[in-house]
This record gives sequence, C-alpha cells and structure tokens, in this order.
Amino acid sequence: MLKRTAHAAIAAALATGAVASLAGPATAAATGAARGDSGPSVVRTDKGAVRGTVTDTVRTFEGIPYAAPPTGERRWAPTAPAKKWRGTKDADRPRSACPQAGLVAPAGPASDDEDCLFLNVTTPRVNPAKPRPVMVFLHGGDHTDGEGAMYGAQRLAAQGDMIVVTVNYRLGALGYLAHPDLEKGARRGESGNYGFLDQQAALRWVRHNASAFGGDPGNVTLAGESAGSYSTCAHMVAPSSAGLFDRVVSQSGPCAGTDGRTGREAALRQGEGTAADIGKQPGVQDWRKAPVKHLIHPFGQGPRYTPVYGGELLPRTPKEAFATGKFNKVPVLQGINRDEERAMVYGMELAKKQTTGDPNATIDATDYRTRLEDEFGKEKAAAIADRYPVSAYDDTPALALAAALTDAHFAGPAVDTGRALAAHSPTYSYEFAETKTPWYADPAYPKPGFPAGAGHVFELPYLFEMDDYEKLDPAQRGLSDAMIRIWTDFARTGKAPWKPTTPTEPNTQALASGPGGIHPVDFAKNHRYDFWKSLPSR
Repeated sequence: MLKRTAHAAIAAALATGAVASLAGPATAAATGAARGDSGPSVVRTDKGAVRGTVTDTVRTFEGIPYAAPPTGERRWAPTAPAKKWRGTKDADRPRSACPQAGLVAPAGPASDDEDCLFLNVTTPRVNPAKPRPVMVFLHGGDHTDGEGAMYGAQRLAAQGDMIVVTVNYRLGALGYLAHPDLEKGARRGESGNYGFLDQQAALRWVRHNASAFGGDPGNVTLAGESAGSYSTCAHMVAPSSAGLFDRVVSQSGPCAGTDGRTGREAALRQGEGTAADIGKQPGVQDWRKAPVKHLIHPFGQGPRYTPVYGGELLPRTPKEAFATGKFNKVPVLQGINRDEERAMVYGMELAKKQTTGDPNATIDATDYRTRLEDEFGKEKAAAIADRYPVSAYDDTPALALAAALTDAHFAGPAVDTGRALAAHSPTYSYEFAETKTPWYADPAYPKPGFPAGAGHVFELPYLFEMDDYEKLDPAQRGLSDAMIRIWTDFARTGKAPWKPTTPTEPNTQALASGPGGIHPVDFAKNHRYDFWKSLPSR
C-alpha cells in the first residue's frame, strides 16, 4: 500500500520548531480489461511493463522509476531519463526514499540510497468510461525529508474518481546545493535546483504515461503541501514547466512568502560553506565523491534548502512573476491551516523540555518575548506583543506566540498570494479550521501543553491514508469526504464550490466539521492582515 508510517512525518513537523494542453499522442498503453471492468494489474509504460496491486477499490503501482539513478557522475547533475527494461517489473511496494536522516529516528524513511527517483500511481480499480483527471502530489519536509509513499491515496483516488501520483525527488544538499563549481556548464541555473528538475521529469513522465493508467494527460493538477507547495510555486514561474500541468493546489506554502525560496548569490555562499564543511570530514578528499552520510542532516538541522531563484530556470521569484503577470497561468486552489505555527511552537516546547530536563516545561512569557525579538527586532516585538497579549489567549504564551507567527508567516502571505494570482488566474482560497483533530504525533512525543488546533500538516489525514484516520469522529470523517470532493472536483473542473478570490476580496472558505461546517470567513480580519502591513518593512 502507498502508506508507510505517517506518524513519523507529522511528529517531525511538530518537533522541529525550527499552459498549454498536455493532450497528444499516447506513448504508452494499458493491457487487459475492457472499459467498465476491473483494470489490469499489469500496465505498459513508455519504459516497460509494471505489475501493481489490485484491491477492492484501487490499483496501486509503487516504486516506478521515472528517471535514471542520480548516482556517480549524475550526482549534482540534471535529471536523466530512465532506461527501458525487459519483462515486467514488480511495482507492489515502495522503493527507497531519497537520502535523509529520517524524520524521527529510528522511525521515518531514513535512507542513504541515492537510487531513489521513483513515483507511485494510485487509480480507481474500475476502468474509466473516459480518461480521469490526474493529480501529482509533491510531499513536504522542508526540502530535506519525506517521500511520496508516505501519502496513501486510496480514498482520494477511489472517492474522487481520479488518478494520484506521488513522487520522490532529491532532497537536502543532494537536491538543492548551489556551488560555483556546479555552475560551470550549467547555463540554465540547474545548480541548486536538482530536486526541482526531478519534479519536472516526473511531470513529463505523467504526460507520457497517464493514458496507460486511464488518465487524461491534458488534465494534470500539480499539488503540494509545505515544501511541496513552495515547489508548486516554483513550477508556476518556471518557463520550462509551462504545459506540464493545468491546475495547482497549494497547501500551507503561500507563494508570496519568503520561506520557500533562496536567491542565487545567497545559495552560492551557503554552498561554499557546506562544501568546505564536508571536505573537513575524515576520509573525504573530494566533496563531490563524499559518502552520503556526510551530506545529510537531521530534520531541522544543518543548512536550509529551497529552490534557488536567479537564472534561466527560475528567472523570477513568485512575488515578482505574479506582479508582472509573467508566469504559467492556471487555476489555483490555495490555503493554509488556521493555527499553522502551533506545530512549530510545540517544537520549541519540546526542545525546552529536553534541554532543561524538566518534562513539565512550557513556553513562558519570557520565551514569548524573546522569540518575538529574535524574529522581528525589539521595536516590532513590542507592538506585536501589544496586539497579541497573552491574556487574550487563555494566559498561554505558546498560543499567543503561535497566533502571531501564523499571521506573519502564513496568513499574510496567503492573502498576498490570493490577491496577486486573482489578477491573472481563477483563484480559490481556503482555511483548514478543524481545531479538534486528534493528536497524530508519534507516541514517543508527549502532547503539547496547549491545544494543537489546526496546526501545520493537520489537514493531511483528511485527504490521505494516515495511521490514525480511525481516530476521526463521524463529523470529521464527513469533513474528510467533503475535502476530497473539493480537491478532486477542482482537479476535474478548475473550480471550487465558492466564490473565487479577487484582488480586493479574499473570499476565503473555512473547512471545519460540526456547527457551521464549511463556511465563509473574513480571513484578512481574523489574521490581522492590516496590522502586519502597517509595521515598517525593516
């Protein structure tokens, strides 16, 4: 199944703190049953046949190579095509995740295997009467961790009558290291963007092979969460990604923010330091041939990696591109979770417990003010603390801090993103607002000393198979069904069941269960958008 332990991924996120149509002649063909019958377990791709698994509701094909292994001379090189194979390749289990330390040791997909460029396809069991829409989902993990197989897509595919493709791509230094030596001969700005190039290769694979699985290569939605969302932003502005997708779903990674990008000069400076550090490791004479263990860091530690802007590949940041209208214009569904930063503040709390040795340690008023000053400077911190007084948050400094950081880093950029996109493309905005989602973290991690609310990654179990889907109550399962309907209908039509965002009206819809359910909200007001815009830029 497309489902490794998802607890590890969510626990890690909480613990770190820190357009042209694709229609064209098919290049691959399915073998087997007629339309209306159960689909075949063997499908012939453009590189060879694969044998998947057939269940009562879906067919899954896991660990399909979409590119050549990025090993040896291909380390820090543009993605190369996969070789053809003879016979039928088993695709009944996930293959290696790309090198990473592991989200929560020893759990999580810890890997040192560079042969990792695989994808997974989930499609409804029954052959379609007409080609189905396709969703390509890019995983999160701060561009340093994660894998496609963590996101089981059985419900998304079966209930939504849609094909879902999840993707591995190079991570960390192996995927996003920029360095002057790597710039030589890299005229398009590939240095620092190898993981991004992998994603493009996966999208091209979908273009050539969607029809073999019953999909429509002319209706591809590119979706992603967190780092995956920031990757969708990069594809929207990359000239070479034009025509590879027809819609975008952006979850918890607003394009107008600054977290998901790095300028080339800054990336090159970081890369020189990283290479120097690698070269100091015992036995490492050539950092380009260094053992993988010297190139990966635990989640949330080491250099921060993102797509690198500047150059032919990514000539403009999303903010610049949206302002000028020079980007790949497609319909967009974009949004955030109401309490995004509670997950990161929990990481601060957990770190405090570990450093102090006090299992009861919590974020206090001093921690609150110190973090604001570190983040925004003393002058701004005073104004922010006045606007987010601890007394307004059940006298809980952690909640006040999380609210301020969420509004600064997620909500404000989400409003800016919606307004900028709406001037050019149909755009729909949402806020995941289910505040009583069960605690999904690994049992090794204690619950936070405050309500987790609608924190970062907490919407994922409503869309994908996660370990504790069984914990959802009936109303929450109803919300899950509704969200799957919204996501898949958007993939099919490019529309959501509420008014689109405009340059002046966010028209944001809250997604929640219980009384009120799915309903419109004044997103900008609730997240103090005007206050943040009133603060000096520096």
